[in-house]
Amino acid sequence: MERVIIVGAGKVGFHLAKVLLESEYEVSIVERETARATAVVEVLPVQVYRGEGTDIETLKDAGTAGALYFVAATGNDADNLVACQIAKKHFHVPHAIARVIDPANETLFRALDIDAIISTTALAAQTIRNVLPSNGLRLTAIFGQGDTELAEISLGNDSPVIGSPVANLRLPEDCLLIAILRDGTVSLPRGRTILNEGDRVFALVKRSEADELRKSLLGSHS
Repeated sequence: MERVIIVGAGKVGFHLAKVLLESEYEVSIVERETARATAVVEVLPVQVYRGEGTDIETLKDAGTAGALYFVAATGNDADNLVACQIAKKHFHVPHAIARVIDPANETLFRALDIDAIISTTALAAQTIRNVLPSNGLRLTAIFGQGDTELAEISLGNDSPVIGSPVANLRLPEDCLLIAILRDGTVSLPRGRTILNEGDRVFALVKRSEADELRKSLLGSHS
């Protein structure tokens, strides 16, 4: 089971933990406020570690060394940046994700090797812009309209599709590969595209067939 460490049990961290638990991830939360930590434990079946997300011992106790993903979701940009740096440099977590409150800090976060950035301010602005007409075209998100979701799957060295071209994949009927992230570069998958170890594959898939997609790319024992 893939482990995710979340720093910050506020609204963002809480709802992320809830979603990840439903997707059968192993989730641990680091929260500095005792009252908030207690409230989360009463609602979610997770282990909450009371302490600072920038404290190495607290992160060690939470199991950061064995985590695949590390998400810093506090309301403080500096704390989120430092926490992700510790996760990457000290605990060697493969994927560090940081929440950014001030969009002006995004450039710094990207320069310091944060794998992904969640800018709630930018997302809110983008959402508002997308529902406003532009040149007669109204852009709307499809995910809230049905059961289609965006899936991201990292291919490990035991994936049965390593070395195979996309055209040979046996994917669910209602599934579409849309992008491959490899060595920091995004490419559009073609029939002749060969999948490599370490690729992060993005696909649109019906929620009911998400498990089938996972098995197709990672094997039946993943």
